[in-house]
Amino acid sequence: MFLKHLEIKNVRSLSSYEMEFSEGINLIYGQNGVGKTSILEAIHTLSISKSFRAGYRKNIQKINSDTMSVVGIVSGKVEKIIAYRKILNQKKIKINEQVVEKISDLVGVFPSIVLSPEDIDIVSGGNSARLMYVNKILSISNKDYLYALARYNKIIKLRNKCLVDNKHYREVVVWDEQLPLLAQKIWQHRRDFFEHFNALFKEMWTKVILSEKVAIKYKSLKIEDQKNLLFELESRFEKDKVRGLTGVGPHKDRINFFFGDVDIKDQASQGEKKIFLVVLKVAEAKYLHMETNKKPVLLLDDLFAKLDRSRVKKILQLIDNKYQTFITTTDNSVESYFNNFENVNFIKLKKNNELCSVA
Repeated sequence: MFLKHLEIKNVRSLSSYEMEFSEGINLIYGQNGVGKTSILEAIHTLSISKSFRAGYRKNIQKINSDTMSVVGIVSGKVEKIIAYRKILNQKKIKINEQVVEKISDLVGVFPSIVLSPEDIDIVSGGNSARLMYVNKILSISNKDYLYALARYNKIIKLRNKCLVDNKHYREVVVWDEQLPLLAQKIWQHRRDFFEHFNALFKEMWTKVILSEKVAIKYKSLKIEDQKNLLFELESRFEKDKVRGLTGVGPHKDRINFFFGDVDIKDQASQGEKKIFLVVLKVAEAKYLHMETNKKPVLLLDDLFAKLDRSRVKKILQLIDNKYQTFITTTDNSVESYFNNFENVNFIKLKKNNELCSVA
């Protein structure tokens, strides 16, 4: 599966953009502000209907414009035309002219994996960023997980409102009785995921770095019996009311990334965190490919920043000819990173949306 053609109108600073892409690496380079990241945002919108940039996810429409559109032709076993259009505040998504009523029906049709500067929170930030990352992978690859998580989160939100409103437990138990089954599903899917994903990650890591050991550790509440979880929810009720938050369940699971013997967020350099994150994303691509039998598209924004040339070349070896990849950079010497230009589509993006394809 790969994106063959893209046409966008009124996305960020880009009034109009149309381009054919190669099946291998598409390297988009140029100065800051010319729209490189906007192209990746548009591609990601075809994947899950929103941008990947925090604070900008819901609306990528150009300022002072009433309409916007992103249309992509996706090549695979069956060619698909995915269209995202917005007129004023009304949006419409279509796949081959069929209207998509629910976002969950779009998720997984054209999977994409993003690496952006904001993703550094996955390795540098708190536990919530790591849980969000894992939830996204599993939601794309596993519909059962997606539905269970969505329902679980909705109930937790309702339960928390009851806690804040100082409700009696008899008004909360109706939500508590629904949580154990959903929690068990979520925990089982997460345990299966980490068992598989850890092996893939370590395999990718040894191809890039041999000198430093890494580990991904997942810790969940060990409540195998649904009755025990229901008991735990009830016994913590008064304590939860004081905090206004539910203190037990899958949303409290812990994920740690170790670089050497310490959590990577506490000691690793910015360059080491970046290389860990890149390998994490490549392992994610391989995992999704194996689970869904669909090749995801890699969107690597500002890939070369904080990485030395030798590590960049190793990263490029990991992805070369395996997945369609879009890389953005401001580095004008990017051509020197590649030994073989045959599968690289060099796209120089200039101001006023002027394009120059080099190969």
